[in-house]
Amino acid sequence: MSDEPLWSYGGAAGLAVRLEDLERAQAVLALAGGELEDAVWTLASAARAGGPATGAGPAGLAARASGIALSCRALSAALAIAVERYAEAEREAASGLSLAVRLGEVGADAAGSVGWGLRWGAVLATALASPIGAASLLWDDGPRRLAPGGLPPHTSWLNGELAHATVAARVEDYDRAVAALAGALAAAEALEPDYRGVVPEPGPRPVALRDAGVAGTMRRLDWTEQLGGGAVAIETVAASDGSRRHVVYIPGTQDWGVTDPNPADAHANLVAVTGGVPDAGRAVRDALDAHGVAPDEPVMLAGHSQGGLVAAVGASALADRYRITHVLTAGSPTGRIATPSGVAVLHLENTRDVVPGLDGRANPDTRDRVTVVHDRRRSGQAEAPDGSRTVAEAHALEGYAATGALVDRGAGPSVRAWTDSAGAYLTGGRSEISVYRPAS
Repeated sequence: MSDEPLWSYGGAAGLAVRLEDLERAQAVLALAGGELEDAVWTLASAARAGGPATGAGPAGLAARASGIALSCRALSAALAIAVERYAEAEREAASGLSLAVRLGEVGADAAGSVGWGLRWGAVLATALASPIGAASLLWDDGPRRLAPGGLPPHTSWLNGELAHATVAARVEDYDRAVAALAGALAAAEALEPDYRGVVPEPGPRPVALRDAGVAGTMRRLDWTEQLGGGAVAIETVAASDGSRRHVVYIPGTQDWGVTDPNPADAHANLVAVTGGVPDAGRAVRDALDAHGVAPDEPVMLAGHSQGGLVAAVGASALADRYRITHVLTAGSPTGRIATPSGVAVLHLENTRDVVPGLDGRANPDTRDRVTVVHDRRRSGQAEAPDGSRTVAEAHALEGYAATGALVDRGAGPSVRAWTDSAGAYLTGGRSEISVYRPAS
């Protein structure tokens, strides 16, 4: 790995290591080496007492035992070093930051938040001082220009690691707690119109030259989310032999209320995070049906935030209807979702993004699933669009496109294995995008 704070786990080239097993093997080898050395002394004493000088006698056995003892000792020492290095790598991957750096970031965020609050206080004080001050807030000049945009910086402490640890430590029965919340929210949405399928927008829209790579997929996900209304987009790439493959772009949460018919709502998060199929998932299925995707045509599901949840759930839910070969998620809490064997899954996570940690469980470390973890706040790439200093920045698709660009350049053998297998979806070229909106 380069100096860029990015690492991965799982996937085709992943290495599963149980440190307890290595520690036990190291101890057994050390013990065996010691016992063999004791045997060497016993055999050497027998040889001095006049035992046969042949290879089968005490002297020959002592020589062989001595060699094996040295090998056991050397292997035990090598395993001890390996255990320490694996443990050190785990500690680095889990935290990524030293205590001094963490304290420095907390101090900087605290100062930034105080400054942010003071500037807003000055603006509000000016507005309340006179009607003219209040009226000036409606324009792009005057006190309004003093107001800072966005949120105060705070990802030094409010980040994915904190979210993961808090959920894991405090939620004893996660599935039951989420089901209770989902039931309460469903009751609150009693007057919300039922999901009734999707309707295609006029099209499809030709794409003269599609953006290549994982970064390009993130940018098209961003475009899909801007469509609003829970719209799902399907990009069809035709090969020279006439065969087709499809990329389905699934939006994140767009509706936080209880009256909007948009299926990409808060209730969908609660259903999907433990593996259920929400209305947003049914919209994906109906979009594939309306698009005329044949059962043997390869499909990749891609989603951000809630869209990644729906994509991971869809890998299993759609397996009996479509040939789902790949899944790509960004900023999604997918650790509790099982995906089918043989479906290649790539998860992108920003350490400063709280959303991937909301399920309190890391993604499975399997051959078919690889997770790329990136600390964008410490990123040194020149084109990085943000420092992930606020929750909104850390979760934004613009930043995940920057992570995708690093993935496209190569981020370890497991990641390269995934991008190689998904090459037909990621290669630039001509394509068509069709949009399907939930019926209103």
